[in-house]
Order: sequence, then C-alpha cells, then structure tokens
Amino acid sequence: MGWYKDINAILEQEPETWLAYLYGQQLENIPHLTRSRRRFKGMFLRFCAHGLFLVRHLVFRQPNALKARADYLVFAGSANQMSSLEGTTDVLKEKENRVVEIGNAKLLHTEDQQARFIPVGFTVVDIAKSLVLLLRNGPAMYKELQKKHPAAIQSYFDKFCSVYTHLVYFHRILRQTNPNFVITANDHNPSNRSLLAAAHYLGIKTVYLQHASVSSLFPALRVNYAFLDGQCALDAYRDCEKNQPETHRKAPLPKVLLTGQKKHLARTDSNQTKTIGIALNALDNATAAIEFVKELVKAGQELRVRWHPGQSERDIQHYMTVFGDIPQVALSNPKTEPVSDFMAQTRWLVAGNSSIHLEAALAGVTPIYYELTPPDTTDYYGYVRHGLAKPANSPDDILKMVKAGDGAEGPDFEAVRYYSATYLTDWDGREGELVAECLVGVFRGDVLPVEIVEIQTSQLRKLPSLQIRGVR
Repeated sequence: MGWYKDINAILEQEPETWLAYLYGQQLENIPHLTRSRRRFKGMFLRFCAHGLFLVRHLVFRQPNALKARADYLVFAGSANQMSSLEGTTDVLKEKENRVVEIGNAKLLHTEDQQARFIPVGFTVVDIAKSLVLLLRNGPAMYKELQKKHPAAIQSYFDKFCSVYTHLVYFHRILRQTNPNFVITANDHNPSNRSLLAAAHYLGIKTVYLQHASVSSLFPALRVNYAFLDGQCALDAYRDCEKNQPETHRKAPLPKVLLTGQKKHLARTDSNQTKTIGIALNALDNATAAIEFVKELVKAGQELRVRWHPGQSERDIQHYMTVFGDIPQVALSNPKTEPVSDFMAQTRWLVAGNSSIHLEAALAGVTPIYYELTPPDTTDYYGYVRHGLAKPANSPDDILKMVKAGDGAEGPDFEAVRYYSATYLTDWDGREGELVAECLVGVFRGDVLPVEIVEIQTSQLRKLPSLQIRGVR
C-alpha cells in the first residue's frame, strides 16, 4: 500500500481544493465559471460525469514507452499546451534524449499527434485505487466544499474527484519512467497540478513552460525551473505568491528564465493583405459574434474568423452554418490550421480578452482589442494598458483604423518585448531551442544562454552566461 501512503501524504501537503485550483480557490473571482451552463448539475450528476470520464479513459494495456526510463516526461492537457511544448521537445529528441510525451486523448486529431503523444489512459487498477481514495477522502472534501464553495459541488464536483485519478496515474507513471525532468505548460488545471505535486513528492525536478498570458489569479509558481515569456509574466507571478496552501509542502522555489513566447510563429509581411482576422473566445456570445462579423462584411471587409480550440461544438456548428454562406468570410479551424498560418493571411487581429493578441504582435499583425460582450475584467492581460493592442469601442472604430491604415508600422517594440523577452533578438523564433539548451545545460552544469531570476526578488542572480543578444 505504498501508493496509498504516498498519495495521502501529497494530499496533506496540497489538498484537493488546491489541486483543482480554479474551482477550489478562485471560483468567486472568475464569474464565467459560476455563470457557465453545465449540462448536468448537482453532486450526483457530476459524480456520474466523473464515472463517464473514467470509462472513456479506461485502457487494458499500457504502452511499453511508459514502462521504461525516460530523460524527460512531458504532459500536455490542451492544444495550446501542445503547441508551446513541441519546439522544445523536438530539440531534446534531436539531442538524443529519451522524451516521453503524454497528451489528452481527445486532442490527438492528426497522425503526427497520434504518433507523438501517448494518450492518457487509466488501467483498471488505477481506477480501483482512485475510488478507494474517493471513498476514504471524499466525505471530508465534500464538507470543506460545502462550507466554502457550495457552487463548486453543484457544477464542478467531478473536477475534484478527478484529482484522485490523476494522482494515482501520474504517481505510477513517474515511478515507472523515473525521469530527470517533468515538463508541462500549465500550472492551474487539476491534471497538470496533480502531475507536479506527484513529481515534487517523489523528488523529480519539474519544469513549467508558459503557454499563454497569466494574471494575479494564478497559483503561486512552484516548480524547479519556470520558462516564462517575459517580464510581464514574472511581474504577474510575483503577485501570485499569496496564492498557495498554508501547508509545508515539498514544492521548490522556482528558478525563472525569461525565454520568450514558445509557440512557433513565423513573421510575415502582413502588409500584403487587407484581411481582418477575428479571433472568437469560447466565452463570447455566439449571437453577438455573428452580428459583429456581419456588420464588418456589410462594410465591404474581407474577414478570416477563427474560434477558440475549446469552443463548444454547438457554437462551432452555428458559426460554420452562418458564415459558410458568406463569400467574404473564410473560416480558420484551430484544430487543423496552425495559428501561424492564420496570422500569415491577416493584417489586423480583432479579439477580446485573449492571448492571441500577443501571438498576433509577434507575427507582425496589428492587434485590436474589442469586447464583443462586456467582460468581467476589461483588458484582463493589460495589452491595451501596456501599448501592445489598440483599443476599439465599436465596429466603426475598427473600420476607421483599417481605413486609416493604423498599425502599418507594426506592433510597438517595447510593448512586445515586455511580454516576450526574445522579440527581435537572435533567439527570436528559436524559443523552443533556447529552452532545450537551458534544460540540457542545467542537467550538465553548463553555462546557460540566459540569466536566472528569483521569483521572490526583483534582483537578477547573475550567472556567467551568454546574454540574449541585441536587436537584429
């Protein structure tokens, strides 16, 4: 019963309400989570949803790759995480490291993804162990949630139940593969946090690659090495230091390296097109989005509409039905078209609270911040405040910008550099390689290409390093 002792020790250090962080700690601060229409509500139905989750991920045979030792074990729980990790893992493989990549089975759409990632799969024994934990610890967890977050029980009880399954699964996988490093690109989802907690308990070094912009609602950053995009993310994570459990957990203070935005984004001459890109957020009202697009079409604009990878199938079908009959509107499916290809065909990018603004700026596309529906927090990531995106209050504002050629000079250099430290340096476009070089250097004790920053101080701890070189 060593597994039982280990996992309960992990839960003592980092309880279920912290591993399911957004639902257990920030529910009242993220209104869209409480407004979200869950298909099945109530503890019993959410428990049934958890049972369905277990059945869908049930496997009767584990791949041999998960039974042998690995140098790096990589986990991606979303499409955006995958795209942020692949540049680094490609280089690590080229350097003849043994890299094992695990991904969410629902996201493995292409042959390349299916060949690359091992889908998450729970054995009968994994499920049995997780149910033992649920029976043993579930009542206490329920009482805590009932006292603090009754709404979490009604809408997200399955998220807390999933913690036990993920802990059992990753505890087993880590003991089998015994990697030098665990790498992931998310620090607030239950699956990613369970992986990190298990790795910390087992003494395995953890690595976090930022995959999107962050805010002060994120958990305190606790990994061995954090590869953040830029100074903005570091500033945000310093504000997050208070967001951690009052327990003495085995979680290291991170060594932070500012290594730029990790997704592959080719910079193209967007002046060759007049197309406006529209990036729809999963939280945008579909009816408002359709009316907005139609208004721009009436003004004679060519548009390219891209929905969020996490968009509901109902909304996607609605968009495809409506926009499919409008010649001026081209559709961009994030499951089949990389964001870099989408940006290559646009001159301006219109979106609300979304990290795609930064991706646009890095690709040489002018970001325009426009809220389709009133957000809970205006300019959540500070893109307008820091000069990265141009604000628009109406479709007319957008049309005036386009007509006047606003942004023809390209994104503001300092604003982009604040969010992505490698912008227009010799590492620009090679961020995945930079992270891989740092990881190999850490393991070998070599000189690193960038400086290490301590999360709890504004001072740089100088290393005898090769600095990121200047503007090209």
